[in-house]
Formats: sequence, C-alpha cells, structure tokens
Amino acid sequence: MSEIDVVLINPPTDVPNAIPEEHLGLAYIGACLKKKDISFKIMDFRNRLWTIPQAIDEIQKFSFKIAGITVSFQDEAKKVFAFISNLKEKNSNAHINIGGIFPSFSYEEILKMFPAIDSVTLGEGEITFIDLAESIINEADWRSVKGIAYNKGNKIIKNDIRPSIDDLDSLPFPERYVLNQRLNTKDIASMITSRGCYARCSFCSVVSFYSNFGPKFRFRSSKNVIEEIDLLYNKYGIRNIFFNDANFILGKGKGYRRVIEISDEILKRGLDLQFILQCRVNDVEKELFTLLKKAGLRGVFLGIESGSQSVLDRFKKDTTVEQNLKAMEILSKLNLYTVIGFIPFDYSITFDELNENALFIEKIKKIMPKDKLRYSYLTKVLPYAGTAIEKEMKENKIYKGSSIKFSYKIKDPRINLIYNTAKGVSNIVEKIKRKLHVSVPESYNDWTKRIN
Repeated sequence: MSEIDVVLINPPTDVPNAIPEEHLGLAYIGACLKKKDISFKIMDFRNRLWTIPQAIDEIQKFSFKIAGITVSFQDEAKKVFAFISNLKEKNSNAHINIGGIFPSFSYEEILKMFPAIDSVTLGEGEITFIDLAESIINEADWRSVKGIAYNKGNKIIKNDIRPSIDDLDSLPFPERYVLNQRLNTKDIASMITSRGCYARCSFCSVVSFYSNFGPKFRFRSSKNVIEEIDLLYNKYGIRNIFFNDANFILGKGKGYRRVIEISDEILKRGLDLQFILQCRVNDVEKELFTLLKKAGLRGVFLGIESGSQSVLDRFKKDTTVEQNLKAMEILSKLNLYTVIGFIPFDYSITFDELNENALFIEKIKKIMPKDKLRYSYLTKVLPYAGTAIEKEMKENKIYKGSSIKFSYKIKDPRINLIYNTAKGVSNIVEKIKRKLHVSVPESYNDWTKRIN
C-alpha cells in the first residue's frame, strides 16, 4: 500500500466522460499541493464507468490522511454521497472534505444528511483546501481553517468566509494528470482563463457562487493565458483547446481587449490551434469573431436559452430574441459549429411561449446549416443550489424534495404531461443506445471531430 498525504477524487457517475478529461478544479488544487511539497494523487472515476465498489477498491491501494472530493453536478449527488459513505467506512481515520458550487450553498443540508463528511470547503478551494490539508497532516486544529463548514456535535459551524483569489495569475498552472500520462497525442485539453460572469441569469449558479465570495467575475491576463497555451502546445503537443470559461469573452472593454490580445499572440506565434469557447449572444460581434476564427476558433457554445422574449425576461437574460438571431447569423457566416444552450421548459411556460420557441428553432435551422448546429428541445430549467430560480421556487412552494433529490411540476398540467412523456421516451432511447454502444455522451473529442 502506497502512503500519500492527499487523494483528490472526481467520484464515479452514471454518465462517464467518453474520453479522459481533466477536472480543472482538482488539477488546480493538485498544482497548489505540489507547490507546498504535499504528496497527492488525483483519482478521476468519471473518466470511465467505474462502479462504487471498483472505485473504493482502487482507492484502497493508498493510505491517505485527507480526501478532497469534488461534487460538481447536483443532479448526480445521490450516487456521489453513496460513494462517500462507502469510502468513509473503509477509511474511518481519514478526513473527508467536499467542495464545489453545490456544497458551498447546501452545506448545512449535506452535513446533516451525511455524517461521513467531515468538512465542506466553501468557495474556491486552492487556498482553503491547502490550509486544511496542512493542518491535518501536521495534526493541528483544522477546525480553525477559514472558509470551511463542519459538524460539531449537533451544531453546524461555518467559519469566516475566505475571499476569492484576487490575482488569478498568481495560481500555478493546473496539474495535467491526464496529459502527463499521454504526452504528444495532439489531443484536446481544457483551460479556464477566467472565473464567473457579468450576467445575472436566474438559472445559473456560477454568478451566485462567485458573487458570494468576491467579484462576479475575474480574468487571467492575456500574457498568463498565452504562457499556458504555449506550455500545452510545446510540452504536450496539444492542438485543440476547450476554453471552459462560463463566458470566455466577458463583455466589451477589458474583456474584448483581452480576447484580441490572446488571438493576436496566437497568430503572431504561428500556433496551429483549434479551439472552442462559451459565450453570451450579446458578446458575438463580427469583427471580434472573425479574428477569433483566424486564431483557430472552430466551435461555440452559445447561451441562447429561449426564442421567447417573455421567457428571456423571466430568466433575467438581459438579451433579446433579435440578438439571439443576429449572433446565429454571424456564427453561420463564419461557418462555426454551434451548440446552443436552450431551455424550452420552465415551471411557468405557456403554450404560446412553447410555440415561440418552436418558431425560433425553425428560424435558426434556416440560418445555420444542419451539420453545424446542435441543440436539445427537451431541456427543463433546473433549480440549482444558490440560484434565483431555486429561491423563487422554494418561496412559492413549487420546489419539492431536497437539494440531493429535487423536483417540480410545470404549472400547466397539460404541458407537464407532454414534457414528462417526451422525456421518458427520450431517456429509454438513450439507455438502449448506451447499452448497444450506438452512441456515447458528447465529449470534447466529439466537438473536434465535428469542427475538423
């Protein structure tokens, strides 16, 4: 059995990544642990379909003092917490810490329901988790660490909040735990060049999360971003990058200037790159995206959400249907593969709004070639922890269950029946496809196949 101080775990899930992809949250914490000479191992059980017993057996090959576990997806939390309970049974002396957007908002409920969890990191983990790990390794009083919550008897203690990291350039580049195992594959890697977003979308927990601990958004300097791109390009042979920022552009002014500087430097260095980014429709401008395409942009995840103005207003998107269409026209003329974030169902949806969404989809299908467009018409807004929609649903007693397993009914019972029937059929079809290996979940590599 190998002895290490820390294991960083991306838990098993029912929907694995189709190819190995690095969890950048764990990768950043790993890099910070390395900087402190703390021994660690990143164990990513989402990168293939591990069962809980298989994952536990793999972890038992190591003796460790603290496990840092990411709880990324709230709708997958039930399996994650079952995994954590099993892990604690086998490693009763180890400290179990969890982190992520969801636990940062729902820590009280989680700590009450799952005594296997010793502490919850609230907010960004790079400094807090390292402080916690050092305290446990040195057998100091870990309960005094800023930025955590924990059980003390029958009482939940929330320590002073640790503010967000002011200077993102001060962080070491993430520990490339997957790429280090397969050098020079010319595969795809993900990067995060900013944190947060300037918007106020009612269904999104990103802005709520960052606003709770500091500024709504921050970004790395163009110089710092280019340094990491250069490292990926020259050390690992990476030629495809997924910029996994919630909003890569981050608005006019400093945001635009930064994107222009990054694009210009890619072109100046002659880097043969292809990349994908995520942004809002009001950040799509012809001149800027023409430059981005020259630098290597091939695909865009575009936050449209609805073709109904009343729904956009309800979602607090601060955009218009006309802006949605204009953005699609620009991306179509630039021949960029586009995945749109589209949420046709929410608890207040009406038949008129559904019809507006259907008409909108018909319009964009005429704007964008079929092989360049991807969307889902069976998405229902989810009341994620910390969002304005979650708060509204709870106040109006629409929200049912707990944050571990929540549900709600669409107000119009006819639409609720239509959605549930269609979703049920869709789920059955997907399960059959997975069982027959007809298709796999969309991955970064799927994107690169489409954009090449």
